[in-house]
Amino acid sequence: MAYYYAKQGMGEHVNQALIELASATRTEPDNLSYQFFRSTENSDHFVILEQYQTANGLEAHRQTEHFQRIGVSIITPLLDSKQVESIFVTQGNNSLNQGVRQ
Repeated sequence: MAYYYAKQGMGEHVNQALIELASATRTEPDNLSYQFFRSTENSDHFVILEQYQTANGLEAHRQTEHFQRIGVSIITPLLDSKQVESIFVTQGNNSLNQGVRQ
């Protein structure tokens, strides 16, 4: 789960880049789901929800050409801040492991 806070007035640029990133990410072998939502109250705020088959799938995603090109090189400079939180669900016992990255 990620929270993106775009610089004032940059929301549309972030939105367009997220559309491209989402499309590319959904083709990754371990990706189960990639969705993003734009706030109706502040068009510069976004929530991104990603689901992967394994924790390795998430790390592999962060190394892809499209994540580096779009996520790192295009989106990141348009942000005032972001918070990334990883939640791992263990099958069978409903336990959650959580980690936060800035």
